[in-house]
Amino acid sequence: MNEKKYDCAILGGGVAGLSLAILLSRDGKKVLLFEKEDYPFHKVCGEYISNESIPFLESLGIDFKKQHLPDIDKLLLSSPSGISIECPLSIGGTGLSRYKLDNQLFGIALKEGVEIRTKTKVLNIEFKNSLYEISTIAERFYSSTAVAAFGKNANIDVQLNRKFRAANDNSFYIAAKYHIYADFFDKTQVEMHNFPGGYCGLSAIEENKINMSYISKVHNLKKEGGIHNMEKNILSLNPYLKKYFEKGTFIFEKPLTISHLYFGIKDTVSNHIIMIGDAAGNIAPLSGNGMSIALQSAKLSFESIMLYLNKKVTLTEMENHYTRNYYNSFSKRIWIAKQVNHVSLYPALLTNLSFRFFKLFPDIVNKVSTQIHGETF
Repeated sequence: MNEKKYDCAILGGGVAGLSLAILLSRDGKKVLLFEKEDYPFHKVCGEYISNESIPFLESLGIDFKKQHLPDIDKLLLSSPSGISIECPLSIGGTGLSRYKLDNQLFGIALKEGVEIRTKTKVLNIEFKNSLYEISTIAERFYSSTAVAAFGKNANIDVQLNRKFRAANDNSFYIAAKYHIYADFFDKTQVEMHNFPGGYCGLSAIEENKINMSYISKVHNLKKEGGIHNMEKNILSLNPYLKKYFEKGTFIFEKPLTISHLYFGIKDTVSNHIIMIGDAAGNIAPLSGNGMSIALQSAKLSFESIMLYLNKKVTLTEMENHYTRNYYNSFSKRIWIAKQVNHVSLYPALLTNLSFRFFKLFPDIVNKVSTQIHGETF
């Protein structure tokens, strides 16, 4: 087996992993990144980018102006029966598919000198003798630091025996994503439509397309015996969603799906491996904040890792530094979003009643929306 040594090994090539790789390589560090897929590829994601993270992405080299992306500044919410609430988005944002964004970051990372192994699955990672040993089917690598950026759910989670996996089944969800066309969709707004046991978000992305993604409690899928039956018999109880399923043009033949989703902070360090992006914690997708938190966690981890690689702190001090900054930046936002998520997943009758209340006091909705967003970083 070939053996090679790096300053940082990153497991996962989504927005968090690629952003960290670019930052480290620009600072002269030798970086190796593993991605099991081949670029470009689709991912389950809301694909809404809050304006708080636009300056950071532009600093990495993403050119938003040339891509003619939508300006999104409004929010439309609806209950399972179709009771609707409209309010402005205090920060606003835009939309760009992960197919495009991840591929653009991939190209920037290659130009910056990051060594990237695509279509490569990490079989094992182990910390010993002050180094991380990473094994694939054909090679073994060594690194001074290691970062997990492998997303919401991965085989390495099982290997590391991470605590969140012990949560009861009621804590987990399934998610699905489509790209669609719909002439009647207002591309200046994000739409969030509740249905019994879940909710669906729609937002504009590039090329006149719309991202349509939803989460649902697992029992909906089990009850209906399949994803399309669930969409027909449960999601379509909401008149807004029924209209999209009946009149929208679906680009994907079938949705991208992911299961065993957990919303909340997991653990920021596991077996001395720094966790970033969805590997560290998932904010409920109704916040429209997942990518921003992933990107900012990459920036925070970069700051901590550089202290360690430049021999200014010990390994334990690096881990504590990152954990402290992560919790200070995200714990309140993730907790608030989780509480709102619970309200959205009440039985339909209670959710409808909640919407009647919030319709009388729309400022509450706007205030909560503001609290689950952060500052520009």
